[in-house]
Amino acid sequence: MQITEQQKQFFDTFGYLIFPGLLKDQIDTITSEFRAVFDDKGIAHDATKRTCMVPFIDQREKLCALLDNPKIQAIANGILGEEFNYIGSDGNYYTGDTSWHSDGYHSVGKFMKIAMYLDPVQRETGALRVIPGSHKLEHIDWKALKAANAKELWGIEQSEVPSVALESNPGDVVAFNHNLMHSAFGGSTQRRMFTINLSARAQTPEELEDLKGFISSMSRFWVDSSFSDLMVQSADAERMRHLQQVLDNEGHLPALTAKAKETMSEPARG
Repeated sequence: MQITEQQKQFFDTFGYLIFPGLLKDQIDTITSEFRAVFDDKGIAHDATKRTCMVPFIDQREKLCALLDNPKIQAIANGILGEEFNYIGSDGNYYTGDTSWHSDGYHSVGKFMKIAMYLDPVQRETGALRVIPGSHKLEHIDWKALKAANAKELWGIEQSEVPSVALESNPGDVVAFNHNLMHSAFGGSTQRRMFTINLSARAQTPEELEDLKGFISSMSRFWVDSSFSDLMVQSADAERMRHLQQVLDNEGHLPALTAKAKETMSEPARG
């Protein structure tokens, strides 16, 4: 599998791609391993609020191996380049709506999420909604980036903001730029979804500072490293080249996490 030039252009223009059925042949194993992560930690989902685990795929060896999967690597290679970084992951049970937001507005580095929903989701039942093109830096003053204030700005509900719903079935894979404005509405209190966060390898001092800034943001999850020991110890040389730049630049994270624990009552839920 390779990303076509048309797919690359689509991602650059609109900020997302959908790969229907890409991992359908592995979905039973992936779903079982998803459940095992929470079972291993003794975590029971409270349907009144989001449950979030960071890092996520790092917790089980079969999920770690998703980084080695040729189909996942093809997406990352095609969008970010063959020296892409793995920068962490999160596993979630979602509850209710998610307001409009982006996952950080990066001005120099290129960051992407690969997301998998383990339950069917349609537009009105929790599918990811996106505002195409909202990831582009030239749109920084576009009012659409303030979609969370839809009621005040346009007199409509957030769920009425014009958008594309990335409807999904288990086994489908969704990729989107971190800058892209996204949300979800109408979903159940048990929506299962996990994401793999990736970035292009930092080549300039500015890009390296951007990467370090993302690493710093992990402190809100009370982690001292972006990866688990299992993720690193089970890595072959190919996987390690996607981990090494983060490992070399996360020395400041433990101190930030210690400070976060002084001011937060619990780790962040997203």
